[in-house]
Amino acid sequence: MKEILKSKYARLFLGGLALSIIAAWFSTGFHHADEHYQILEFCNYKMGNTQAAYMPWEFQQKMRAALLPGIAYIIGEAMNGCGLYDPFILAFILRLLTALTGWFITCKFCLLLLPKFKTPKAERLLVLMSLFLWFIPYLMVRFTVENISGIALLYGVYGILRIDEKTTNTYVRYIVAGLLFGISFFIRSQMSFAIAGFLAWLIFINKTKWKYLILLSISAIAAIGINILIDHWFYSEWIITPFNYYYANIVKHIAAEFGTSPWWFYFADFTVKAIPPLSVLLLVMFFIGIYKNVKDPFVWIIIPFFAMHCFIGHKELRFLFPVTFIFLYITALGFDHFIEKNYYPKTFRFFYRLAWIISIPLLLYRTLTPANISVNYYKYLYYDIPANNTTLFFLHDEHDYSMFGMRESFYRNPEMKAMSVDSISQLDRYLQTNKLESILLLNKHPLAPAENLKGYNKQLIYSYFPSWISKFDFNSWEERTPIWSVYRFTKSE
Repeated sequence: MKEILKSKYARLFLGGLALSIIAAWFSTGFHHADEHYQILEFCNYKMGNTQAAYMPWEFQQKMRAALLPGIAYIIGEAMNGCGLYDPFILAFILRLLTALTGWFITCKFCLLLLPKFKTPKAERLLVLMSLFLWFIPYLMVRFTVENISGIALLYGVYGILRIDEKTTNTYVRYIVAGLLFGISFFIRSQMSFAIAGFLAWLIFINKTKWKYLILLSISAIAAIGINILIDHWFYSEWIITPFNYYYANIVKHIAAEFGTSPWWFYFADFTVKAIPPLSVLLLVMFFIGIYKNVKDPFVWIIIPFFAMHCFIGHKELRFLFPVTFIFLYITALGFDHFIEKNYYPKTFRFFYRLAWIISIPLLLYRTLTPANISVNYYKYLYYDIPANNTTLFFLHDEHDYSMFGMRESFYRNPEMKAMSVDSISQLDRYLQTNKLESILLLNKHPLAPAENLKGYNKQLIYSYFPSWISKFDFNSWEERTPIWSVYRFTKSE
């Protein structure tokens, strides 16, 4: 930590830390449903708050490693023991811990890699991109297998790359690196290609002694064994989740049922989602960085990892998140070559300024807004509505407290009674029969006002979006946006 605080980039590092903490607080929800259903719902099941029948299909296949749900479970039970359990605070703690560990290894790697650069501008650019590029704080707080497997890989690689003639604990560094590589592989089996690329670099470029490689391998196997024990604790039987993952998605082709894409998908998807022309500039500099640094260990890591993902049928951009820092480092090397050779300096300054004009507003938006707004509705119902004697109805939904057609239990207030109805008329018949004084209705249709109920007064009590926004339905964006509304119906006098 002293090395970070004494660095000439200390202010930028601390600014990145502040931004990561802010993102951890505001970036509620999830980037992808797996972030919620494969970790938080698994944790909730182990805490005894949901039934196995309501768990996603991956749970039935026993194909998800239990390490991350186990970490969430330990923190949740500690909060329970102190009488302070709160699902929203638990989710925040997980995001915060991820942000802090990601930030720390990013700073340490920046300091380690800065001597590789020939120009001060590229040095500074590495730090700026690694901490302030518009999507970085948002990604850095995600408690996901993609993020944690990438962080584990980086810590392991860092420990080995720091070894020099003065190092006295070389054996310990290889043992720790092996444990981290084993964890990285076990929770995200695709990381095996990145690890294999680094091992190839150790053998062919670094000429690492075989005794260290054997120690590294034994340590990784030990980490796999520990994770098998953790899985046994979670699933109550002896299984190997990476094998189950391979069998379900590769042998049985279950992943392909969610859609397949051509090999060039990632180039096109990144170009669109990372916002052109910024995305195009990053890609061009990335390929220049690879071309000019073919012996760099990170090039050996990212090429097999990326190539493997190009040839797997089912593709999502999040699958590449584990190598985000590596991508940015190689991109910075490309900028370094561009700046050193003094190619078109006016063009570089133009694109540099344009990139930050694009990135700063996106950075503020992506850092200060929820990753998924549905959690904000559940937070409102959890904190602001008295659970006792309150019945919450859900309109046009398969299950109460559901997302993506799957039951949501983690954020649910267990004291609140919840029911699902197919239509307003069905709800009306229920109320006429049961004579309830007051109910709540969560309408998940975009900005569609709930109809009136006979004998009841209607009041909109919560919506993340203001009502006036419905007047600006450009390109029918409302139909594609999860704009929900919470209504209170109170019996008329």
